[in-house]
Amino acid sequence: MLPLITDTSNPAHAGFRKKTREKMASEPVDHEHRAGLLWDVLTRAAQNRRPPLTYKEAATAIGIHHRPIAYPLGLIQDHCLEDGLPRLTALLVSASTGVQGRGFLGEPGNERDLEELYSQNWQAIPNPFSNLQQSELNRIADDLTINPHHADKYVSVLSRGNQQRVFSKAVLRAYGHQCAICEMSFPSTLQAAHIVPFGDPRHELRVDPRNGIALCANHHKLFDDGSIDISPEYRIAYYDPEGTDGPYSVADEALSLAFHGKPLLLPENPHLHPSRALLEERRAQQ
Repeated sequence: MLPLITDTSNPAHAGFRKKTREKMASEPVDHEHRAGLLWDVLTRAAQNRRPPLTYKEAATAIGIHHRPIAYPLGLIQDHCLEDGLPRLTALLVSASTGVQGRGFLGEPGNERDLEELYSQNWQAIPNPFSNLQQSELNRIADDLTINPHHADKYVSVLSRGNQQRVFSKAVLRAYGHQCAICEMSFPSTLQAAHIVPFGDPRHELRVDPRNGIALCANHHKLFDDGSIDISPEYRIAYYDPEGTDGPYSVADEALSLAFHGKPLLLPENPHLHPSRALLEERRAQQ
């Protein structure tokens, strides 16, 4: 556990914080690896028709504390939904309530979810988070950060779930794993935002990093709901720059008004900069 720092004016403490953040950035938690371990635990449980595990039991089985298990669980649930599989996450319940937690997208306590799980032949489905599969997805993401025009080559051979994963990997790498607006670099907060939505009929845009911007969860939400816009000149625009639509808290202003008119943080490689045409298209549709 990191020591508590109370004197933020002390240069030694400031140096400690900087080193800690650098360490976090250079050693991000591998939630996909954890999802691979958890996938095996859950599919074995489903294959053996065993009763649901608690979140703590599942976390212990893959060697982590129960609190961060939400991250690999989210990856697994998303994959099941995207590939039309029964939600494996129905096999995990709260020890106190006996039903699934609030992150579960099904109906908590519905026995039909368990029956669907038990009826599925999980042995015939490869682990989508295995090291071998992740290695191939990493290779594709690496290629897209060098040759983004290869997007049309890969989109036809990737499942919807893997299209999302490759896009996220490529975009976050392009932006050096930091938010293009506020430069936040906590790995668990970073997301790859689509400029043109995933459902656009131009399927190559699903994996093209030029159709993406790395954003923290807060700025991704503000970008998606139209509160924040990115101009084709790569300037950040907040819809209420004068703050007349308040009241705003100090934190609200720091997340929104403070960035109005400022330049977007761009990838070092100009070939990975957001497509100006797509930004213009998005702006015209809002």
